[in-house]
Amino acid sequence: MQSVNGLVVVALVFASLSVSATQARPAAEDPSVAERSRLLAEFTDCVAAQKSRQSAIQTFLRAIPRQPSFDAAAMKAADLSCLNKAAARTHSRIEMRLQPETFRAALYPSLYRREFGNSGPVAGLSALPPLRLSDEFDGDVASLPADFVAARLFGDCVARDNPGGAHTLLIAQPTGAEESAAIEKLKPAFTACIKQGQTVSLTRSAIRASVGEAMVKLSRAAATR
Repeated sequence: MQSVNGLVVVALVFASLSVSATQARPAAEDPSVAERSRLLAEFTDCVAAQKSRQSAIQTFLRAIPRQPSFDAAAMKAADLSCLNKAAARTHSRIEMRLQPETFRAALYPSLYRREFGNSGPVAGLSALPPLRLSDEFDGDVASLPADFVAARLFGDCVARDNPGGAHTLLIAQPTGAEESAAIEKLKPAFTACIKQGQTVSLTRSAIRASVGEAMVKLSRAAATR
């Protein structure tokens, strides 16, 4: 634990739990889904902006999920000072517990906002040749979980189908009205991009994660062409 301006800040914990974040409040009151989403986005926005973390972030994002090296890389990529900043700003005690996969999923929308949020969708994104998983990960891509591959392909398809809508989704505040409107406009792409026999999660956080990863990777590729 650390003390920041007299406030106790509980360190980030990676565990087999969904993300939760608590601020000073009665013990029986859980933070809302919107608040948890906002705090997680604030945390990953801060992490993504740390120049000293860029190498560790890229190592983490290239690691094969659900392997021991993936969990270790997540710990190195996280920046606890970002929790301290949020606690000092809100004059609160903050605790965050999340799975490494949840951290990874939230990082991609943050990276997109940081790199392309002001410029908008990169021209030529839809016409890019297919990206290869073997170029995106360090390790045997055959060991990637099937649901992860399905989500990756789904996000890529949605981003190519409607880059403008994907951009609007990613710059919108999580769970807000703008996000709801963006998701509504993307529904035709969702329908077109779910292949027969595939199972893809369509929760808000899952959509942001898969579309965010695709938009970062496609935008970077289009920008360097």
